[in-house]
Amino acid sequence: TGPGDPLLSPSGVFLLCKMGWHCSRLLGDFGPHTPVSTALSFIPLGMAAPSMKERQVCWGARDEYWKCLDENTDDASQCKKLRSSFESSCPQQWIKYFDKRRDYLKFKEKFEAGEFQPSKTTAKS
Repeated sequence: TGPGDPLLSPSGVFLLCKMGWHCSRLLGDFGPHTPVSTALSFIPLGMAAPSMKERQVCWGARDEYWKCLDENTDDASQCKKLRSSFESSCPQQWIKYFDKRRDYLKFKEKFEAGEFQPSKTTAKS
């Protein structure tokens, strides 16, 4: 392999350190003396960053799903097909992030409009 070429460990893991990433940041809990192939064995080849086209497909599926939720007052049962498309178009971590992001944006919208009502247990504390 040449400079910048992907380097695979015996277990088939893509080693980012070969491409100039700082290994110490990737080692996390493993420590500085842990072999890189051991420390990065949790990063499978399938975890490569999505291409621009894949990202656009994901964002489009997310937007369609969110639009359906908006049109159906957040009744997810009306949007099952779009949710399935969203889940099959995006990495799992992105789905978790987008779900949390939507919840936050909806909370913020209600809060800014003065529609947020704290729970009775929150109000007493």
